[in-house]
Amino acid sequence: MSSLAQAATIDLNRTERIKKSNSVAWQKRVLNVANVLFILIWAASLLPSRYAVEMRNGLKDFKAFGVALIIIEAVFIISNGSEKRNRAQRDIVGFVYAFLLIWEVGVSRLNLLPFAFVPAPENVFYVFFDDYINILEGFRSSMILIILGVFLALFFAVILGTLVGWVPRLTNAIFPVVKAISTVPPLIYTSYIVLIMPTFFLASLTVVFLSVFWGSFMGSINNTAFVEKKVINSAKVLNMKTLPMLFKIIIPFNLPRIINNLPINLATALMTLTAAEMIGASSGMGYYVRVALTYANYTKAIAGIIFIGLVVSLLNIIIEIIKKKFVTWEY
Repeated sequence: MSSLAQAATIDLNRTERIKKSNSVAWQKRVLNVANVLFILIWAASLLPSRYAVEMRNGLKDFKAFGVALIIIEAVFIISNGSEKRNRAQRDIVGFVYAFLLIWEVGVSRLNLLPFAFVPAPENVFYVFFDDYINILEGFRSSMILIILGVFLALFFAVILGTLVGWVPRLTNAIFPVVKAISTVPPLIYTSYIVLIMPTFFLASLTVVFLSVFWGSFMGSINNTAFVEKKVINSAKVLNMKTLPMLFKIIIPFNLPRIINNLPINLATALMTLTAAEMIGASSGMGYYVRVALTYANYTKAIAGIIFIGLVVSLLNIIIEIIKKKFVTWEY
């Protein structure tokens, strides 16, 4: 009986510790600086507004801005992870809320900054509600070019880079040339490509392709040339021929590196595409910002910039999910 009682006591203590740990974790997710700033933003929205009095167009309804805050807060509270990850999330969200609080108080309430160039957050976020059709059309147009261009660039870069990296003579001849070309910023030749291509679609696709291809091609050559010898020797022991070795051993072995570089490639491709769209496009996220700036509509311009940042962040999250689901090995 004493052993049973002792086991029951241990189980009870373990249950209490788990409950206490869960309670502390929940308190950290709810009672923190980020959520205090969240409440302060809502409180600041109740203060009288000089912006609404002094500006000709006045202050838009707070609802659109409020919905954005609620979405951020919901994702913040629901998301789970390690203590280190949760601490990082609290810091990031706290920084975002601090910036939004300063923006709300300094512009919407006190109108301290030049109103012609710094619109109120309510007005900026209202654009997502008022002009969502044009924003989504620009998003669709840009994503088609980004996805197609990045896919083609990575496909050819990985295949050709693996083949070149496998042959030492080709590596020695091509790698220095590719290294020199890859250092040229894509923005330098973007306007020239837009000028010489017959259509803007082909121009944009070429710009995105080149912005990703050269760096990925150089990386694939380097990765293949310096694959661990024990991996290659193990494949040779199984009498594996060259092509199966390249496509079943070398490329999968380098896949984590390829995916780890995807956020950088996407950011580069989107930056280059946005620049191209601001030069000669008739649609796209960059085109949306360009038109807004042309007509000095800085409210829409800032909304477009925020939207581009959200798209990049969402793409990075998708990449992390794909990596965790399909690339389960590391080295």
